[in-house]
Amino acid sequence: MKRRNRYVYIITTFAIMHALSSSQLVSAEEVADQTKETPIIITVIDNDDGTGVDPLDPTDPTQKSLLLETVPKNYQFKTKLQGQTVTATAKSQETLAVFNDRIKREWSVKAQVVDNQLLIVRSGERLAVTSFKINQTELVGTGATGIIAQAVTNKTAQNNTGVIKTAISDLSITFNDLNRELIAGDALKGTISYKLYNTPAAQ
Repeated sequence: MKRRNRYVYIITTFAIMHALSSSQLVSAEEVADQTKETPIIITVIDNDDGTGVDPLDPTDPTQKSLLLETVPKNYQFKTKLQGQTVTATAKSQETLAVFNDRIKREWSVKAQVVDNQLLIVRSGERLAVTSFKINQTELVGTGATGIIAQAVTNKTAQNNTGVIKTAISDLSITFNDLNRELIAGDALKGTISYKLYNTPAAQ
């Protein structure tokens, strides 16, 4: 008889504990009018630790301090059949973008037609480029630096950090067709190379 009473007691105790646990789960709610907020402020600073030493390693291809973000996808040049010296022009609404994380850092971007040559698709003949201009700046020849974008002289956070964009609106390429290879309908191919430097003179 005593053993049966013990089983009844254990079962009864378990049932009471289960009932209390279930009631606590059901009544668990957010306490009314007890929500508060903390504002956050994130201040963005440049990558200058005050030592005067630029952390950029231009020889490291994985560095993230100074990057050539985007360059124009393509240019569609047009020209009429001309004489031995031919100039083709293009209008553009493209953008070149550089990312920089240091206010005082110098940088520059140089552009050039690879090998200063264009290829006639039909014949495979190569024609020498004698002039290449972006935004009316000469990039080929004596005295030309090839620079199409660079850090400004009076640098601020606004004009020399983050993504700095340079609009490209018009271009021209002049090349020699000394043997009169071109005919109407010909297409010429070439590649424009852009190089980013951590110097003001692209050297």
